Formats: sequence, structure tokens, C-alpha cells
Amino acid sequence: MQKTVCEYLKEKLAAGAKLLDVRTYEEYINGALPGAEHIPLNILPVVANERLDRDEEVLVYCRVGNRALMAEKILASLGFNKVTAIGGIEQLQHCR
Repeated sequence: MQKTVCEYLKEKLAAGAKLLDVRTYEEYINGALPGAEHIPLNILPVVANERLDRDEEVLVYCRVGNRALMAEKILASLGFNKVTAIGGIEQLQHCR
């Protein structure tokens, strides 16, 4: 049986994964997933090395999923190998 996205998310977070929100500040303050760290996509390449651990699993989301995919590629190019774009808050907000 295949896991739902909510089951996958809860399992990964329980195992210690970090949840990363790459939306704008305005989007973030209007509602984020509980426990998410906020690093807007536009500054991610500059601050990733100081704010994230390369050995930690990171689950990235945005509003609909496009920026999460871009963030996954940016982080991979910086040497972060445990990064997964999990989509957008519009699909995930019911997972609380």
C-alpha cells in the first residue's frame, strides 16, 4: 500500500527531517506548516550553508511546488544531497 503525502511527511519529520518553506515573507506570515524554517528562495543560495546542515534531510515546500523544485536543485548544486521537494502548501495544509 502506498503512503499518502501526509503519512510520508509525518514519518520523515518524526525521523528528524527539517521542513523548509521557501515562499516569500508575506506568504509565510499568512500561514506556514508547523515547525517549518523559513528561507525565501531568493536568498537560499546565500544563506543555505549557514542555516542548513548538509547531513540533515530537508523537505522543501512553497505555494504550489515550482519554487520547491528550484530550491531542491539549488541545494543539490551546493552539495546538499538529502533534499526533497514535497510540493506546495496548498496540497499539504491539511496534513497538520
